[in-house]
Amino acid sequence: MTPNHQSRPTPPDTLLAGWFVAVPERVTGGNLPPTERLTTASACLIDQLPEDDSWFATAEEARAACALLPIPAAARLYALLIPADHAAGFVADIRASGMHEPALLSCLDENRSEPAPQPTEGGTELGWEVIGYDMGWVHTWLCNDLYSDAVRELGVHTDERGLLPDRHSAERLAAWANARNDTKPVTWVPARLIEWDTPLEGLPAPAAGARNVPASPSRLRGLFRRSAELGTAGPP
Repeated sequence: MTPNHQSRPTPPDTLLAGWFVAVPERVTGGNLPPTERLTTASACLIDQLPEDDSWFATAEEARAACALLPIPAAARLYALLIPADHAAGFVADIRASGMHEPALLSCLDENRSEPAPQPTEGGTELGWEVIGYDMGWVHTWLCNDLYSDAVRELGVHTDERGLLPDRHSAERLAAWANARNDTKPVTWVPARLIEWDTPLEGLPAPAAGARNVPASPSRLRGLFRRSAELGTAGPP
């Protein structure tokens, strides 16, 4: 991987939202940017470990959860960061869903007595994306078929991971997505990813190949499991 910027202390106007382990993937099909290593905080498009939509309050918890699992060589540890002035809408959607994500709420708790958590050193700052929370899942703008419209109407550009280049681009896209009525009913917010380019400890597993969206059996099982819990007929 070509290194970007080594992570620095989180800016005071940016909050650590949570940790996850995922496998960047080559994804084919769908309204997606051309990329060989799509990277996102949403399990709609790439696999998270130990199972889809797995979030952790600390890096140590994330590593411990994967310690004895078959880990693909491409799996990496990620931190998700959200600008402080956008966090309230994201947290409100988590609480309104009735399917609270305790790790995310723990990190973003505005009433915490101790200092807000910070990413550990040694990570690489990646680009930005636009995310929202609905029905117990973190979703990305890319899984809402917005890419072609955003390129045409906003002139957005994404990098080799499908990420936006800066906060301004992500905030502009979030405002545009929030003004539409054809996306998931979420508050879209800008978010940044930090990656630790060190394979996680665990048992070896074959690397994932190209896939059509969504082709992950674990993802589909999770979607139908959540749908059954909510009394609906299919994936959200």
